[in-house]
Amino acid sequence: MKTAHSNLVIWFGVLGGSVAWAAQFVTSLFLTFYDCGAEARASVSLHPIETALGIAAIVVGLASTAVAAWLFRDTRRAREMSLEVIRGFGGEPPLARVHFLAIVGLTVNFLAVAIVVLTTIGSPQLLNCQQS
Repeated sequence: MKTAHSNLVIWFGVLGGSVAWAAQFVTSLFLTFYDCGAEARASVSLHPIETALGIAAIVVGLASTAVAAWLFRDTRRAREMSLEVIRGFGGEPPLARVHFLAIVGLTVNFLAVAIVVLTTIGSPQLLNCQQS
């Protein structure tokens, strides 16, 4: 039994955690520059905002990992099946390719979620606008 896999679902399973980590990192960096710049416009603590960004990135990363695990489980017999589609021109990608991308997604998302967890835990421990 062959299951259709959407390209959007496949790429979310591969890149979802990394994109969430990048968005969290860039947004936190922008907020820090905004808060600690020469004008120092904001006088609020950024720690709750950074924590909320981290939690959102963790949720997206875990969802992406779950999608990658579902793809991995759904295509684990790809090696045993005969490849009906050699190239995915306009059609769905071959199961072996989906299986490989699921393995990549499981690996990359685990690392991205680990980085987000560490920065979410560590960021509130730092003082605001402290120069090294």
